[in-house]
Amino acid sequence: MKNLQRGSSSLVFVLLLLSLGILMLNGLQQQLNQQQKAIASEISFLKYYVDAVSALAWGGQQRWQATRQWQCQQQGKEWRACVLLTEKGETLMAAQKLPGQDQLPLTLWRWGSLEDSRWRAAAHGWLDFCPIREDAQCQLPQ
Repeated sequence: MKNLQRGSSSLVFVLLLLSLGILMLNGLQQQLNQQQKAIASEISFLKYYVDAVSALAWGGQQRWQATRQWQCQQQGKEWRACVLLTEKGETLMAAQKLPGQDQLPLTLWRWGSLEDSRWRAAAHGWLDFCPIREDAQCQLPQ
């Protein structure tokens, strides 16, 4: 009888270890899935950011008119750049990667100036947000 009890207690112990191992592996799989989603999201953001930077560079090559309303030029379905001459005589460019399905556009802002219908970026003009106080002025035309 004692041998049977030893055998069954060993079997219970092995099953307990197996169950704990399965639970740990399940937890690790869930962590891996979450990290995979976070990395995919980060990669998507970086692609959008690079496209928005490209839109800024492309916008710098275009011809622009000095006007106090947003004027935009679009490169295919990829990106667009918009320029606005402010009341203070400063020029603001907004460049964005055009959104795909279920995505918002990523917009980069940069101060510069218009010289001979060409936009020239200011050395330290990078912005993470629209610097204009009126929200309506920050809305780019569709």
